[in-house]
Amino acid sequence: MHRIIDWNELWKAVYLASPRRTNKNRDPGATWDQKADVYERAVQDEEANAAQQIEAMGMLPADRVLDIGAGTGRLAVPMAEIAAHVTALDPSQRMLDRLSAGMAAKGLENYSRVRMRWEDAAIGRNLDEHDVVVAAYSLGFYDLGAALEKIDAAARRCVCLFWHAGEWRAPAEIGLMQAVFGEEEGKDEGYPDYAYIINILHDMGIYADVTIYDNALMSRYASPSEAAERWATLHEAPAESAGAIADYFAAILEPDGAGGYIQRKKRRQAMIRWEKV
Repeated sequence: MHRIIDWNELWKAVYLASPRRTNKNRDPGATWDQKADVYERAVQDEEANAAQQIEAMGMLPADRVLDIGAGTGRLAVPMAEIAAHVTALDPSQRMLDRLSAGMAAKGLENYSRVRMRWEDAAIGRNLDEHDVVVAAYSLGFYDLGAALEKIDAAARRCVCLFWHAGEWRAPAEIGLMQAVFGEEEGKDEGYPDYAYIINILHDMGIYADVTIYDNALMSRYASPSEAAERWATLHEAPAESAGAIADYFAAILEPDGAGGYIQRKKRRQAMIRWEKV
């Protein structure tokens, strides 16, 4: 098929536009080791979102599932309550340790951990095929086409990907990113939306189903300063930007009536799913 646009090369160009992104992804294990505890707190309020995603996957009780970029187990733990086995793959040891703690809290043992970058996985050599392969917001690869080919090769029954539809961040947070990291760097911090993934898959001969849905999130904090510190850690913000971050959260947080604070977010998301032929 004649291609006017090479979507994978276009993805690479966008990826390289952010020096912070390329530097961070040279050693993602070390990067996320430093953020594991903060990240776990950040996703603790996403149980409803995780349940919605798992229901949409159509998982079967006999499935063996591979979760790429499993993190602290936001999806891996509840998937292990349904599936026969879950393999959690992540480059961060501390993330996987938090995942194990989550499994233990639920009394689950039907899982295994693989500390590895997806780029280093070799299907059939150091990683087995699985019935279902899942990657939720973990497709931040330079060569997305190669990553998707390997994801497809790892799945026996189906693949489920979750990504954002539209801007990676809300306009107010983009403004904060630009205030903290500079106008150009802040603008280029996110990743392209799901349309790139769909077109790269199309060029591979994979015609996936796409479901667009609204994801309403509510994050809870003990104080505005906790929210600011968590954001600064996750985004590796320079110390001199603390004031701008504090002002941002002081303006957007709502009191929860019990002495804490909440942040409401609404994002358009995409589930990209295909069955193996």
